[in-house]
Amino acid sequence: MQKLPVGTQSFSILRKNNYLYVDKTEYIYNMVENGRTYFLSRPRRFGKSLFLSTIEELFKGNKELFKGLYIYDKWNFEDKYPVMVLDFGGGNYDTLNSLENTIEDIINRKAREFQVELYSKTLGGKLTDLITEIYNKTKKELVVLIDEYDKPIISNLQNKNLESIQDKLGSFYEVLKVNDRYIKFLFITGISKIAHVSIFSKLNNLNDISLIDKYNSICGYTQEEFSINFQDYVEKLANKFNCSYDECLNYIKEYYNGYSWNGKDKVYNPFSTLLCFENGEFSKNWFNTGTPFVLTSFPMSKYKIKTISQPAKVLDSELENPTTKNIKEEVLLFQTGYLTIDNIEKLGNSKFYNLRIPNYEVESALQENLINQYSKIPFYDFMEYADKLLKYTIDGDENKIIDTIGDYLSPIPYELRGDDEKYYHALIFELLYTARLDVHSEVHSYKGSADLVLEEGENVIIIEFKQDKVKSLDYMIKKGLEQIEKKEYSRQYKNKRIIKGVIAFRNKEIGCKIIKE
Repeated sequence: MQKLPVGTQSFSILRKNNYLYVDKTEYIYNMVENGRTYFLSRPRRFGKSLFLSTIEELFKGNKELFKGLYIYDKWNFEDKYPVMVLDFGGGNYDTLNSLENTIEDIINRKAREFQVELYSKTLGGKLTDLITEIYNKTKKELVVLIDEYDKPIISNLQNKNLESIQDKLGSFYEVLKVNDRYIKFLFITGISKIAHVSIFSKLNNLNDISLIDKYNSICGYTQEEFSINFQDYVEKLANKFNCSYDECLNYIKEYYNGYSWNGKDKVYNPFSTLLCFENGEFSKNWFNTGTPFVLTSFPMSKYKIKTISQPAKVLDSELENPTTKNIKEEVLLFQTGYLTIDNIEKLGNSKFYNLRIPNYEVESALQENLINQYSKIPFYDFMEYADKLLKYTIDGDENKIIDTIGDYLSPIPYELRGDDEKYYHALIFELLYTARLDVHSEVHSYKGSADLVLEEGENVIIIEFKQDKVKSLDYMIKKGLEQIEKKEYSRQYKNKRIIKGVIAFRNKEIGCKIIKE
């Protein structure tokens, strides 16, 4: 078996050292044949950097690296071009000054690499110098490849200087459009389109292929690619776990497949899949290393719980053209790989994207992360709390429900708790959802939406959450029960045992009322 290219982003190293390579060169051939300026967004660790490296080696004319690949007999390797790769993945972008210094360092390194001099003082001027001097020296148009263009934006989602950082980047990228006559091919990648409107309005000639049907599988492994390249690795893993090939394949699918950008075709997460084979175990590799900075910059506790646990629907304009000022949480989760496109609906002139969690790796890791955000309870204690809460609710034991919720909340300092009912709604929902119970949030009836509905055998439990710093627990409970009756939340559940309840929070007090029909 070939070596697995875990963490290898250099096409040259991969090919020279006999690492396994899943051939993506047909996509490059089609791109070059049909255009010259492209933009692609995909999550981190999804193969974007390797794809850029492959393009780099093609335009440099390194023919031997492509022997046996789709593009080998279709490309003119004698026609070589200078390739300038600008990688924004590293560096410090916390302040406008650090951004400028990092970009200047990148430009200066490229000037030394091509042995050209820079004469301007501004960043835009330096980039213009770099492009024109390379062109004058080689007498050839440049291939410009930009990796992680959005790192300075993503790293500063809650920075008060974000707008200034965006403006500086916009001015920098505008130089590419001004010098278009010197550029043979331009490809820009990132994990998001968050800044697409504000920055790339200055590069309005870019072809955004992120959601284009034929480029869905440009990164990641299709089932066909997986079957061709990884059969031996699946058999090895199956032998280790003493299961059949098909059983092992289903496990791998459940853990790492499911990503889609067209709502039809699914691909495997390449990083997680490779590490699964390399280490011989199923684990949450991508989540643990893929986008931790996003969680730091945009904490999960800010998100509506329904966004995480149940399919979300967004308009095409919301998904395709967000900015840092208007991005919805569902869109940010999609851009960073926590949600994927389940299907696309067209209603009249409008198009809707239905988003969902792609696979078990992301789902289970998200639940653990949310547990850490909403509660300080160790993950292994969750099952016990969930079982108790379910049992006491079915039994109608209000005092034990209050005690269980109190114990559940006790590790969280009061001053750090949420100050609205959504916080407590999310916390209880997450407890039950993580325990794999059949629980649903914001369930619609024809008159409104119930906060939480849990189905267990013949029982249907309908719960409303109330929170107020002033109103009494009895008042909130009364209003909650009236709401359940007025909105007829139970009407859709025929031939079931209905249990209705209200859980109310007032400062440090907890109240509960359960009614069994």
